Amino acid sequence: MATTTLMPLDPALHPQRVNRVLAISADLLPEEVVAVRRARRTRGWMLGVVALALVALGGWYAQAAHETRLASDELDASITQLTTLQRRQAGFAEVVDVQSETGRISKQLGTLLANDLPWAALLDELRTTGTDTDVKVSGISGTLNTAEGQSGGETDALPSTSGAETIGKAIVTGTGPDKPAIARYVDALGSLRTVANPYVTSVTKTESGAMSFSLNIDITSQALCGRFTTKCKSTGGN
Repeated sequence: MATTTLMPLDPALHPQRVNRVLAISADLLPEEVVAVRRARRTRGWMLGVVALALVALGGWYAQAAHETRLASDELDASITQLTTLQRRQAGFAEVVDVQSETGRISKQLGTLLANDLPWAALLDELRTTGTDTDVKVSGISGTLNTAEGQSGGETDALPSTSGAETIGKAIVTGTGPDKPAIARYVDALGSLRTVANPYVTSVTKTESGAMSFSLNIDITSQALCGRFTTKCKSTGGN
């Protein structure tokens, strides 16, 4: 028959103390192992970044190569078209020569007709100005300056009121309802750029009661125009 001996419980091995786990931790890995792991992670991140950069560079290079090919194709097409046009241009050599000759002739005519004065255009402007002031212009008689710069041998030319160079003189005749209308016409002539220094030389009353007048004007360089020089401005007068 076996016997059991009961031993007294050690207070240090109380069940509550035996089941208690102490919250104590310690990292027992060597520093070399930790450093190697960190280096591996860093190297992995760097390799990923490098891979992304290589992918981006590859895409950019492919796009640049594609655009280069397109530009090269367009250049080849342009060169081909230019060559074709140059071959075709040989068939129009005579037309090109005629156009060049026409241009040279136009320049020469512009030089020769630099002092061209269209009397019809000047008369048209004088008549239109008269219509606006109830005056009817019936005629104009004028002369241009000689090579020495004088008109009809006169040497005492008045300064141009328009500021432009004086190139000749003219006599304007016409009729008006009264003297104030003629005065308004003279004032209107003074505002023109094509003529200057208008002044009345005679005013007489006709049998119908209207006033007949005669006045002198200076013609300025602003009146010069023509087909091969400065284009004339049509005033639309009668």
